[in-house]
Amino acid sequence: MHQASAQLPFQLAQLLIALANQGVSDIHLEAQEKQYVVRERLLGSLRQHDIIPRHIGEQWVAALKNAAGADVTQRRTAQDGRFNITYNQLALDCRFSVLPTLWGEKVVLRLFNQHSQALPLSELGLLPEQYQQAVQALQARHGLILVTGPTGSGKTRTLYAMLEHINHATINISTVEDPIEIPLTGINQTAVRQNGLMRFADCLRALLRQDPDVIMVGEIRDAETAQMTVQAAQTGHLVLATLHASHAMAALVRLQQLGVSHAQIAGALTLLVNQRLIVLGNKRTGVFDFNVVDAQAQQVLLSSPHNSDYWQRTAELLKPVHIDP
Repeated sequence: MHQASAQLPFQLAQLLIALANQGVSDIHLEAQEKQYVVRERLLGSLRQHDIIPRHIGEQWVAALKNAAGADVTQRRTAQDGRFNITYNQLALDCRFSVLPTLWGEKVVLRLFNQHSQALPLSELGLLPEQYQQAVQALQARHGLILVTGPTGSGKTRTLYAMLEHINHATINISTVEDPIEIPLTGINQTAVRQNGLMRFADCLRALLRQDPDVIMVGEIRDAETAQMTVQAAQTGHLVLATLHASHAMAALVRLQQLGVSHAQIAGALTLLVNQRLIVLGNKRTGVFDFNVVDAQAQQVLLSSPHNSDYWQRTAELLKPVHIDP
């Protein structure tokens, strides 16, 4: 095995590379009373991969903390970090999180293949009508395109495909991400710093002074980022963003929980996409629900959430149409 950029035990490094090659998005290393359990998230679903002796698990946790720049001696607080692994033609970026639990420390790794390529919009698995709706939304000079779905469902890949579709020398496209999953030529990509010195909201505020035409926000995580994202979409910018939500209605509820008013949502949101991944044969493909926010949808969203029928009318408006792939 080639020398990894992170100094990890050989067996652990092999495991990370093998699972990344299989398309695993997250690896969980969980402490139990007498052992450690390794679980993997593939296509959005979590499943057990292996059980290892407790002493091996503790060695792996210490090695991962060291690689990620975390304090190896601190076992009572949560810590974050990241590191890289290179092997043959694979360059793997690993985002690290450790949390103390009853029987020891639990580690979760998010895996990103640095050599991945953005798919063309036409190859995402969109239905013809959905493709046209996406193209139309991307042609607008302002508005919010919001992509939702569970962890590992490919939300960021969808945004990358959309950005590549409009990537042109005449357009200033900037992103703020955590981390940058795929380098895109011609697009200005900024990574959020893990030490807390540069948050999503900080990056977004700086990007707005960079004369952007299009902004991509990797994830709306807090109230400040939500407010700034919506305001940017209302003030002459096309904004693409992701939000963790299981369906369209949940996305609207989450935005309002983050302090975005129903009027702001109605005035900014142009396209709401919910997606998940499924397996067809040996191929992974996306299944999408598209909700175009037209004049009728805006009228419903502008009505008061305090009305007894507000959420019922909104649910009917955003009811997904499931089509068997």
